[in-house]
Amino acid sequence: MAFYGFCNIALIPLRKQASHRSEMVSQLLFGEAYEIMEYENDWLLIRTHFDQYEGYIDRNQLSLIREEEYIRYYQKQNTIVSQENTSLFDKRRNFSFQIPPGASLPLSDNQRISMGAEWFEITQLPPAKSMEEHLHSFINTPYLWGGRSPLGIDCSGFNQIIFKMSGIRLQRDASQQAKQGIDIDNLEQVRCGDLAFFQNNNGFITHTGILLNKQSIIHASGKVRIDKIDKKGIFNLEKEEYSHKLHSIKRVLSK
Repeated sequence: MAFYGFCNIALIPLRKQASHRSEMVSQLLFGEAYEIMEYENDWLLIRTHFDQYEGYIDRNQLSLIREEEYIRYYQKQNTIVSQENTSLFDKRRNFSFQIPPGASLPLSDNQRISMGAEWFEITQLPPAKSMEEHLHSFINTPYLWGGRSPLGIDCSGFNQIIFKMSGIRLQRDASQQAKQGIDIDNLEQVRCGDLAFFQNNNGFITHTGILLNKQSIIHASGKVRIDKIDKKGIFNLEKEEYSHKLHSIKRVLSK
């Protein structure tokens, strides 16, 4: 028998191993559902619905949902939070809290969220932004390995959340994202929203970012920042040196 859950708080760390000391490989954001693969003492090995990523979450952060709720979750088009200052009211616990951009809102017909034993009402939902507005709203967000929110984000997590808010599903890691979309031959052909990937000395993809135009890129490296790019790679404007070697360019946006 399969068991399922969903993230009922702002975010949940996803760990590589069943320990709080283990590397955080990703995060669940509010409203994202998952399948429970196995129980390991105080930890759960889960597979996320959004990107099929696997990792461990603390069992204390489990919020169970029924299989029919999980099926309904992935069959419908969920509203995606696209701005900060989005607030929910927890009807069971009688308090309000904020959720991050990129969170999912599996709304019922009456604009409430009812999953498992949980019941939330939206108290504040700012209007959606354009992709360019999303991109610039993350500038100066600190880099955090495994992060997917404005509190801290990594390079592929940045790509994933920006595109999630635009209704496009990217995989979690840079090497996975590089297999999506169509190839763009050179920087002269790029347009805003194309993805650029970068390699280490062994040719492995280790970094990614989103192109603003043929000369600039926004990416998470130390913080979310805008740098110059050319056929060699990213030129760090603060250090005045190349920081990442260009591997390839992909387009996943149809327009």
